[in-house]
Amino acid sequence: MSLKKTITATLVLGLLAVSTLSTNVVSAATSNEAQDAIAANKDKTNDLLKQIEAANTEVIDLDQKITTNTAKIVDQKVAINRANKQIEGLSGQIADAQKEVAKRTVVLKKQLVTLQEKSGNAVSGNVYVDFLLNANDLSDLVSRSFTINKLNQASKAALTDVNNAKTELTGLKAEQEKTKANLVAIKAGLEKQQTSLVALKRDADQKQTALSKKINDNKTELTALQADFDQASTKEAAAAAKKAVADKAATAKAPVPTATKDTKTSDNSNSTSSFGGGGKVAGNSAGNSYAWGQCTWYVKSVAPWAGNNWGNGAQWGASAAAAGFRVDHTPAAGAIVSFAGGQMVGSWAADGAYGHVAYVQSYNAAAGTITITQGGMGFDNPAGPNTQTISNAGAFTYIHN
Repeated sequence: MSLKKTITATLVLGLLAVSTLSTNVVSAATSNEAQDAIAANKDKTNDLLKQIEAANTEVIDLDQKITTNTAKIVDQKVAINRANKQIEGLSGQIADAQKEVAKRTVVLKKQLVTLQEKSGNAVSGNVYVDFLLNANDLSDLVSRSFTINKLNQASKAALTDVNNAKTELTGLKAEQEKTKANLVAIKAGLEKQQTSLVALKRDADQKQTALSKKINDNKTELTALQADFDQASTKEAAAAAKKAVADKAATAKAPVPTATKDTKTSDNSNSTSSFGGGGKVAGNSAGNSYAWGQCTWYVKSVAPWAGNNWGNGAQWGASAAAAGFRVDHTPAAGAIVSFAGGQMVGSWAADGAYGHVAYVQSYNAAAGTITITQGGMGFDNPAGPNTQTISNAGAFTYIHN
């Protein structure tokens, strides 16, 4: 009973913990809000996974207990059947002993009657006395007396032995019936425990089902948050690009100062603010401003055309769009791929706060996969290249040169 109470309390607390988790899909207006919501969703999912792992352990433990208990019940049934057979056998032996006692009692009675019968040529009229009086001499008399005594003793001993056997068998039967009663009581206790274990397993299964539903709800929420992030990033990138165009137009309308020999403003302006073909900003791409061993450092080293100061991996799409690069969800070899915070990169998830970037080596349109190289402190070689092929290629953000 204590086992049932303990596990029941655990299940109730687990179900209460699950019930407190929200299943409402959170909406985010900005990419930063979406990233925060995605990170929170990831934490919630991790917590749910731990709970479902614990629930699974409970189910496995209860299954084992039920299996063990079932085997014990079967053993008790076998023992009870064996006791029944032994009791039946003893009952038969007792019945046979009772018959033998009755038979020997009849024989003794007949012998006593015979000894009392009178014979026509008897000397005394008593068979027993006549048998002794007919002795030839003293030696024969002693022999006849000894024989009669031995016969009487043998009959009495035989009757005593049968009675003792009957008493012993009766005792064995009583002991066997007591053993059977104990076995029946143990079996009843095991069956009661089995009922409790089955009820506990049903509760654990229900908890698992509830947790699985929460996991699925979280997946739905994560999909919606990812869509919010993509939409917000696109809006922010468009707004940034519009601002860049407006700033460029304002700069073009501004009066140009007269250059002197010592003034190099126009040259510096060309080196830091000039635009390449297609409206791409080329002035902030020289060198590599990112920290060594980071995913951004690796991508910048293999794709020098990427800009410096584009932020974390998850921010590269918006930054690139603001700089005039084409940003979409179309996979292509030679493009940079950006992953949102918490987004799956094959079998692992990008950091919930910073996201991840990689370089696309090839794209398999038929399989819907991309092969990427990447860097980062989480790899054996932080400076890269670390090659990986991932599916669902259309779900990611791509920056095209």
